[in-house]
Amino acid sequence: MSCPVQHTVQIGDKANGTTKANGHDKPAPGEYIKWSAVEREARSRTDTNSSRDAEGVEVKQPGEAEKIKEVAAQFNRFQMMNFNEHMHCLRGTHLKTQGCVLGRFTVKDDLPAHLAQGMFAKPGSYDVIMRYSSLTPKLVPDNISAPRGIGMKIFGIEGEKLWGEDKKTQDWTFNNYPILELRDPQTTYDIADSLERNWNDLPTFAKEQGERVDADVATYAGGLPRQHMVAMKQWSQSAYRHGDYVAKYGVFPLASEQVSLEKTIIKEDDPINILSQHTRDFHMRHKVTYSFCAQLLQNLDEQPVDDIGIEWDEKKYPMEQVATLEFEPQDSWLPEFRVWWDDRITVNSWHGLKEHQPLGSTNRMRRVVYAESRKLRLKVNGHRDYIEPASLNEVPAPIPAPQLSLPLQHATNTIEVGA
Repeated sequence: MSCPVQHTVQIGDKANGTTKANGHDKPAPGEYIKWSAVEREARSRTDTNSSRDAEGVEVKQPGEAEKIKEVAAQFNRFQMMNFNEHMHCLRGTHLKTQGCVLGRFTVKDDLPAHLAQGMFAKPGSYDVIMRYSSLTPKLVPDNISAPRGIGMKIFGIEGEKLWGEDKKTQDWTFNNYPILELRDPQTTYDIADSLERNWNDLPTFAKEQGERVDADVATYAGGLPRQHMVAMKQWSQSAYRHGDYVAKYGVFPLASEQVSLEKTIIKEDDPINILSQHTRDFHMRHKVTYSFCAQLLQNLDEQPVDDIGIEWDEKKYPMEQVATLEFEPQDSWLPEFRVWWDDRITVNSWHGLKEHQPLGSTNRMRRVVYAESRKLRLKVNGHRDYIEPASLNEVPAPIPAPQLSLPLQHATNTIEVGA
């Protein structure tokens, strides 16, 4: 989830949202905090009414469940506001598809014990589908600074599932910056309220975010570079169980052609659909690869789990590669694949292994908001239920996109596809 913030600067009296915690002059502990150990400690406490899932790792605030319901209602209203403008019900967040691809997810051999956890416990190669998207609850053109993300569904993952499904899939979601301004349900409600009041006046929305006490975090996404999708670094932002440990994850471009685009900036006068069509052109001409990395929890003071407005310093607590994503050259703009993803399937990190349980208040909020968003999207668009594919065999067959010239709109045509 994210809200659009454009060209904003912090003007609040005092910022309490510093994106990195203190303590950078001290070395990392060098020991990884075990989820299993802190969970046993929490369960052994005599206070059975304790709101802690694991001592110090997750702390539920009073009234959290009620506030999450209010946030879910806000995002449902965003969906209907978009429906009234576009006559189709989109997601509450990650609503603008920039491309869909299928590939392979390969877990590395010989991982050390702290990394060889959950679905990474043993080497293996799995089919994966991935979607590139723009996050903002309001549709915005591709040529402005805005948060972008990816979502992926990996097939063939064995293990006990959080929701008890029989499909062997694991979902992951990522955004192109390491922190998130929607750092807890109350903050999310406040920011979403500002967006709802200023739905057709984004400059005023941006001004209100710049006046927040945590403006350094609330306006962070407004300063993101206008990169192409295949060159973006992606972060989970929130923490997850990593088997016996706790980790955040990252997905980073590997191929030299992708890395070379890192400093290529999309111009403000580029076409409004530049991201989807550049992504399509690039995927058709190149093999696209990413590293999938884990950043393990060592210090709760500097790596809080319940506040994802604070960045886990990667120099002090490095990302370590656990897998590789590979996508052979392909068309990322196939209509049936794209519409199927837009309308029929869902990607939610709560859909996965218990050993990768999403942690923290924002993830607890996502669990409800994403589910309510899905229900409304299906109902308004006339579908009885969503589809949970079990393998690539259930992904729609490729049908090339039509080639149409739009001479009076500043948009780029889809590239020609051979017969």
